[in-house]
Amino acid sequence: MPLDIFDKGKNNVIDIDARDQQNHAGRVYINGSNNYIRIGRGCVSDKDMYIVIESNCRFDVGEDVRLSMANIHIGSSSVLRIGDRTGFTGLVHLNLVEAKAIEIGTDCSIAAGVWMTTSDFHSIIDRETGARLNAAKPVRVGNHVWIANQASLLKGSVIGDNAIIGAHAVVTGTVPAHCVAAGNPARIVRDNVTWRADLI
Repeated sequence: MPLDIFDKGKNNVIDIDARDQQNHAGRVYINGSNNYIRIGRGCVSDKDMYIVIESNCRFDVGEDVRLSMANIHIGSSSVLRIGDRTGFTGLVHLNLVEAKAIEIGTDCSIAAGVWMTTSDFHSIIDRETGARLNAAKPVRVGNHVWIANQASLLKGSVIGDNAIIGAHAVVTGTVPAHCVAAGNPARIVRDNVTWRADLI
């Protein structure tokens, strides 16, 4: 089943190598204009992949990325970058809104059920001043990060290189490099570690 792209806008640049078409499946809905969409060589996706892109967005996927059953919404003026050789192992939800970015580094492993979001999707208001208290924030994931099943990276999450995020963890802040974070809210449970995909 081929990758279906529904381009409803104008001035959209779509850079997907024709030689990889047999490896792609799923649907991409481009609802707006002036977007840049690149999926690098060697990437694969599942028939259940579902991506919605609004206007003035950048969707930049590196080489040899496994998008699997990604469910992605890129709101207006938002940016999603996924580095080379990163892989999703099942249904992963990425929600980018309020002109913020999600950046995922190289060689990451992101398990089924993971959520990343740049916004709370509702406003929390100070009753005295009328000011909004919960501004949107970007999410950044370093290189060679392992995010286990059902973990959530909420707005403002920053994950350092070689970190590990435990299953069902809820991250709201910074996890330093070479650390394991687990729990709700996530806390550091071990440091000075790294990981590898094979069993030794």
